Amino acid sequence: MVDTGFSFIHAADLHLDSPFRGYAGIDCEEETRENILQQLRDCTFTALDSLVRACLQNRVDFLVLAGDVYDRADRSLRAQLRLRDAFERLAAAGISVFVAHGNHDHHEGFQAALAWPDNVHIFAPGRVEARPVTRDGREIARVYGISYPRRDVAQNYAALFRRDLAAPYAVAVLHCNVGGNPEHANYAPCSLADLAAGGFDYWALGHVHRRLTLKEHGPCVVYPGNLQGRGPHETGARGCYLVRVKPGGLAELSFLATDAVRWVKQRVSIQGLGTEQELLESLDAALTELSRAHGRRSLVARLELAGRGPLHRRLQQPGALDGLLEELRRRFAGTGGAFVWPESIRPYTAPEVDKELLRGSQTLLGDLLEIAREARCGGRLREQLAEALAPLQGRAARFIELPQGTALDELIEAAGEMALDLLWEDDAR
Repeated sequence: MVDTGFSFIHAADLHLDSPFRGYAGIDCEEETRENILQQLRDCTFTALDSLVRACLQNRVDFLVLAGDVYDRADRSLRAQLRLRDAFERLAAAGISVFVAHGNHDHHEGFQAALAWPDNVHIFAPGRVEARPVTRDGREIARVYGISYPRRDVAQNYAALFRRDLAAPYAVAVLHCNVGGNPEHANYAPCSLADLAAGGFDYWALGHVHRRLTLKEHGPCVVYPGNLQGRGPHETGARGCYLVRVKPGGLAELSFLATDAVRWVKQRVSIQGLGTEQELLESLDAALTELSRAHGRRSLVARLELAGRGPLHRRLQQPGALDGLLEELRRRFAGTGGAFVWPESIRPYTAPEVDKELLRGSQTLLGDLLEIAREARCGGRLREQLAEALAPLQGRAARFIELPQGTALDELIEAAGEMALDLLWEDDAR
């Protein structure tokens, strides 16, 4: 039973010294290029520094790292030294560290002979260990964990975890795939039921790079995602969870962003734009707003053009998008500090449409426009739509007002336009 509050930080998938391929050919002024490449090379270490600052600023009692601390099993000496330095800073503040290694940094890889601070416990490969966390001579929590002995672990490691009833608050640290998440390899596969059976208060998981809370209590089951995004497939804020445990055992989670370089995607419509200059200014405004919204941190932005308009055909001309991209890079790269680097401009646009002509055609798009027209004009299709919405009237009447009359017409029109855009975009892809 927890009779005194405490806090810890849960992080995973640091992938220290991860290489960033595909950016060596950045074409811009040398000073700008070197600034961008240096930040990309160092961003996993900069994120580690942010993690340490978060531990110190929030005065946590301990830190748990749930696997893939290093990017490779043969860990670079640079990564090991930087991690040891980070742990020494935490040791000076009396913060304990518990590390479980995963499939990327399993036990068979190279490990330098380094002296780790006394505050660090690295869980053994292939078997669950438990370590107490004490404050003023009293145990406030117990942390359990297991490391990977090799990369390909097919065993259900969750089944090996069992809580000691004497533990005031029990944290389990595991690198695993819960429920067969298709985004990641199925290492140490398990189910939510397996995790619940262990009797733990908090499962500190790693392996899935997307932030996920699978269960909020009884027990908490949490993936914090990775500490630093590693490419355009990992967009948005990346970081860790600050976990505050109150007397009685209730845990409150707060996400803390640690990423030094953030990958983002931004869609810009060509609707209503008549010239390349207007499009350039629209893209410029989108990047400026992205920089503001993400706290002026360094961004790698993938821009997607959508919508229908006269610019569609002009953007098909050879070099049209290259010229826009080059100008945006010149405007935003800067020469030092945070940068905004437009990684690419991807066109998913379509030409302007003569809807009346298209409506009369024997095509899927023509059928779509005709269905939308019939739904607006009344008749049987309108009645079917009303019947489909009717169940919501009783369930959601307290919370939403269902559209009627002109408001419903506007929604049908908007839905038709959206469907038309999506079908055009599928063709463009």
